[in-house]
Amino acid sequence: MQTPAEFRSFYDRELLPTLQNLESDRKKLVRGVFKWALFGLIPGLIPLLIFGSVDFFWIGIGVALAIGLYFLLNYKKINEIKARFKSEVIAKLVKSIDPSLTYNSSQCISSNDYHKSKLYLHGINRYKGDDLVTGVVGKTSIRFSELLTENETRSRDSNGNEKKSIETIFRGLFFVADFNKKFIGETIVLPDTAESLFGSLGTMFQKWNMSRDQLVKMEDVDFEKAFAVYSNDQVEARYILSTSLMQRILQFREKTRSKIGLSFIDSEVFIAVPLKENLFEAPFFSSMVKFDMIDGFNKYLVLFIGIVEDLNLNTRIWTKE
Repeated sequence: MQTPAEFRSFYDRELLPTLQNLESDRKKLVRGVFKWALFGLIPGLIPLLIFGSVDFFWIGIGVALAIGLYFLLNYKKINEIKARFKSEVIAKLVKSIDPSLTYNSSQCISSNDYHKSKLYLHGINRYKGDDLVTGVVGKTSIRFSELLTENETRSRDSNGNEKKSIETIFRGLFFVADFNKKFIGETIVLPDTAESLFGSLGTMFQKWNMSRDQLVKMEDVDFEKAFAVYSNDQVEARYILSTSLMQRILQFREKTRSKIGLSFIDSEVFIAVPLKENLFEAPFFSSMVKFDMIDGFNKYLVLFIGIVEDLNLNTRIWTKE
């Protein structure tokens, strides 16, 4: 991995010229927004010339229509800048961390992977994502992307009017990797709010989770406070979650500062890291030439590519190759 000084040098040498070109194109489009907004003022100013008063309603309507029409006419150009940002900046970031990895801005983790993980059992009918990274790090095959899953429901109020409600089930980065131990059972590690809130009483609430397999009590006190473990094989769950792996998971949790969830199914590990913001997107109304923004994107990529090392996945156990 690059040192901060090495990354700054890489940014100045490889990314800054590209960002400056993109920034020039972005500014031209933003200036167009403001020009069209000025044209939109005209319908509201006509009454000023005729009656000596300003009609703020028509000013608002005119500006909104003008800006909307501008974005409609320039939709392709705006999307081209966003696409170039990903192909010319984000793709280079990925390759700078590990040249063997492949980046695809329009693809994401498959819905099969998402459902197979059993991390989120809630039904969904909206599924989308982007920024898929795939490859092999050492001996370990990995793939991860941004992901958004939602459940949309429709109902009618007492007056018969239709109401639409959208519930976000997961939003963040979703990671899948080949695990370094062979196993046949299923072990789910979920963020534990019950024990952290209610102490020993929380164990009772965990056992009442009828949608999950048996609760597995772990010997690591800190891990028990942070996570609830469910498995259909108690012995195998403890085999998978060794003392060292539990410590590594806790450390990774601290790095992400997020309520992560993990599952171990079919000799693979699935990791979900909820996030509030979209990553790797080009800004439109603010400058693209911001080192801190690019540095932040790079740190997220390093964090996820580094899961292999963080969880020691390249150390193969016994017959696992």
